[in-house]
Amino acid sequence: MPDHFRIATVRIREEIDVVTCRQSARQIASWLELPHLEQIRFATAVSELARNTYQYAGEGLFHFDISSNAQGLLERLCLEALDNGPGIADIERILDGSYVSHTGMGLGLRGARRLMDEFDLRTGAEGTRIRACKYITGARATPTPARIQSIRQQLQHSGAADPFVELQLSGSELLLTAGELQDKQRELEAINLELENTNKGVVALYSELEKANEEVREASASKSRFFANMTHEIRTPINIVENISKLLLNGHDGPLNPEQQRQVGFISEAAAELSGLVNELLDLSKAESGRSEISPSHFTLAEFTEQLRQCAGAIALRYPQLQWQVAAPASDVALQTDRHLLFQVMRNLIDNAFKYTPQGRVSVRTYLPDDETVEFLVEDTGIGIAPENQGKVFEEFLRIRNPELAKVQGTGLGLPLAQRLASLLHGSISLDSSPGRGSRFLLRLRRRHDEATASDAPLDLSGINVLVVDDSEADRYLLNKLLSPYQASVHEACNGAASIEMLYEVRPDLIFLDLDLPDIAGEDLLDNMDWGLHARVVINTAKPLDDAARQHLARHSRAIVQKSATDYGEQVLREVSRLMEEHHHGR
Repeated sequence: MPDHFRIATVRIREEIDVVTCRQSARQIASWLELPHLEQIRFATAVSELARNTYQYAGEGLFHFDISSNAQGLLERLCLEALDNGPGIADIERILDGSYVSHTGMGLGLRGARRLMDEFDLRTGAEGTRIRACKYITGARATPTPARIQSIRQQLQHSGAADPFVELQLSGSELLLTAGELQDKQRELEAINLELENTNKGVVALYSELEKANEEVREASASKSRFFANMTHEIRTPINIVENISKLLLNGHDGPLNPEQQRQVGFISEAAAELSGLVNELLDLSKAESGRSEISPSHFTLAEFTEQLRQCAGAIALRYPQLQWQVAAPASDVALQTDRHLLFQVMRNLIDNAFKYTPQGRVSVRTYLPDDETVEFLVEDTGIGIAPENQGKVFEEFLRIRNPELAKVQGTGLGLPLAQRLASLLHGSISLDSSPGRGSRFLLRLRRRHDEATASDAPLDLSGINVLVVDDSEADRYLLNKLLSPYQASVHEACNGAASIEMLYEVRPDLIFLDLDLPDIAGEDLLDNMDWGLHARVVINTAKPLDDAARQHLARHSRAIVQKSATDYGEQVLREVSRLMEEHHHGR
């Protein structure tokens, strides 16, 4: 279990105690071997809060604590400030930067908040409590009780702080910080010069890429038209072969001898296989060209699960050595989507699971992660897919080379078609697999497929300022194209420096922030924004995020959108629509 240790307590009664509090903060941070700039930030935050306590509450207590995780490693350096003053009025406006005071009230609070990694403030008529923490990076063991007692004694023996000495130290720290900032400025100037020198080449490259993309789109459209036309042309003779084969096998014109029966059986099986391929090609070409018609209907999850159970049972007849299960949903809910296309996606995933599982088990389960979403998990204990091949399984006609797959029949179209159809249903398919462990395909989609999607909803963004902070001209262009039909006022910044100027000039209602900026990390830029702006930030990134990074960003932004998502445009418009709903409700 995590542990907490009290290092020191400083009482604020006189102005000199503010200096003592800052001095203690710096000594503790130095004792814990925090980086020098982090020591300065922690001491400065403590100084601002102590001064605020003395000015507006008259007196208070400052506790300094450290905490460790379950493994006994240092995790945080924290301060807790307590006073019995009258409380802080207009605290929300002070923290979001909208409160204006001629006395400077609130600037210390906002500054301290920016300097700390965690900041929690509670205030009322009975007083104010502030708890703020700095994260301790690197694997450091928690100090022993003896070491903690040693630092306590050092702090006690320091005696009353000398404000002149403290002023000298603060000046030295300021000079050090200014020197580091100058070094960073020189680096930024060198980077900007490089960017200016390469800008013309980049613009020319984007022009070539746009031309190449247009050629690719035209080629893709031609391919889809070719598939659609050819499959229709091929389907007729295949149907004839299938039907005549059935007539012969049924003895319509007389009985066949055993050898003839066997030969016609081969013809019938080949015709059925070719017919399945043609049907998959036709479905795929429709999905790619956008000609697949979505026909939502109302049905329940329990009904659909029963349909999947019957489908899996029919497929399982070809694989008697496998165990299988289609689990009933934990609770039944209503669905409103295209049942036929959804069944087609699930049938392909289930058939794929049986096909690549020589022995073991195939299971299908459903989940309801929230009130708007349903998930279908198809899991097998088959041969699995290596990480380098997982992206390839969704490519058309591509089959992974593997000796274990030699006897597996297939066209390489099942998973690409399933992915295309899932996208049409406003869903996505994710894959988790490794060789020898099996595969897990997760289909996630909305419970309701509304006819009026975000792209054609009555959305009016007149008077709404949108700031796009992204160094990619193509990504800025895409967002501009998505939002311009709705009369939004879109402002662009290609780096962090330009965005900081616009934040105060434009005061945007919505900010799309890329994490990979050339001059500053998007996370750092977010941390330095006024807290009130965080609720307007949509993280717009192609960067893969682990759970910890995603949770941290989620606490400091309104949403996270992955540029690689198949429904990227819809996600963008959905977040904009939610913003407008908040405006309409007076938030």
